Amino acid sequence: MNTPSISEQLLEAGSLLVVGMSSVFIFLSVLIVSVKLIAKFVEAFPEPAATTYATPRRAPAASANHSANHAVTNQQDVITAITQAVSAYRQGNQPPSK
Repeated sequence: MNTPSISEQLLEAGSLLVVGMSSVFIFLSVLIVSVKLIAKFVEAFPEPAATTYATPRRAPAASANHSANHAVTNQQDVITAITQAVSAYRQGNQPPSK
């Protein structure tokens, strides 16, 4: 059995080091270049502006109490809708009886 000498092992380790480091350097260089190209592409072709909707005007101070009551009613409607949805889901997904 022919065992390699220490110098041969160091030479092989050095060559593996150079191959590994150069492959990592090339990969990172390609990654950086591609990210910069994508950034330029996005700047050249921007996404269309989102459709904006008019924001609702605030209610006058005189009707602030009405607005608060309306918010409470909306919360109650949401709670009722969630409760009904959960009960409907549970009724449709009952485990089969044995």
